[in-house]
Amino acid sequence: MLYYKIIVAYDGTDFHGWQQQPKDLTVHTCMQKAFEKTFNKKAELLAVSRTDSGVHALGQVVRLKAELEINPQKLKTIWNRALPKSILIRDIRKIDSDFHPFFNVDYKIYHYNLFLKEPLPFVSRYGWHYKFMDQVDLDKFEKALQLYIGKHDFASFCKLEKDNKKTTIRTIDQITLKKISKFNMLRIEIKGKSFLRFQIRRMIGYALDISRRQDLSLEYLEKILKNPNPRQVLLKAAACGLCLRKVVYKNGFNIKKREL
Repeated sequence: MLYYKIIVAYDGTDFHGWQQQPKDLTVHTCMQKAFEKTFNKKAELLAVSRTDSGVHALGQVVRLKAELEINPQKLKTIWNRALPKSILIRDIRKIDSDFHPFFNVDYKIYHYNLFLKEPLPFVSRYGWHYKFMDQVDLDKFEKALQLYIGKHDFASFCKLEKDNKKTTIRTIDQITLKKISKFNMLRIEIKGKSFLRFQIRRMIGYALDISRRQDLSLEYLEKILKNPNPRQVLLKAAACGLCLRKVVYKNGFNIKKREL
């Protein structure tokens, strides 16, 4: 068996996330079918992030395991030709069998694009225009986002899976906001080692709710953080605004396996 580390970008609009599913079209399924049809070899793909339906990626990290000895650049060219335009393999390199996408992640960076006005159709797939955006206090919004920085129990901000015994404690290293005047939007950059399902979308949504409603305060959001409860009624931001920007590993590409 040979192993390859792949960096993939995709427009997640028409996919039901990365993770392979029995009936729905996913990025995983699309890439695997294209590979197996083109090279007549079985492919085992494993990604660092499952990215939910409608979520995009610029730097999804995928490990390919296959019985195929081929120059990585040639593999990239041929495989890309077999993929739809919504998926692009940006880089492929050979790695040893010890590399695992889940292990030794230093940090991940996600972007959330928030349009301040109705966007042009050419960019509308890659951000979200909240219908009450004109009522949002942007200063309050930024202060709300800063409350997430640090180590917290984010059980109030995620979808808890049945029989999931994993901890809901996560650490947010940094959150920055940048105005992208060209598209009249805010880009929210969130940096952390790992995230729960729907966590970022709910972080953004709750901050928007807090920032537009007169009956809610920053103290209310602090209370949610300090008293975790998955039964929340605040806003969840749309998937179209979220993008996995990049994943950085501590020790490069050849990472020793260890227990999760």
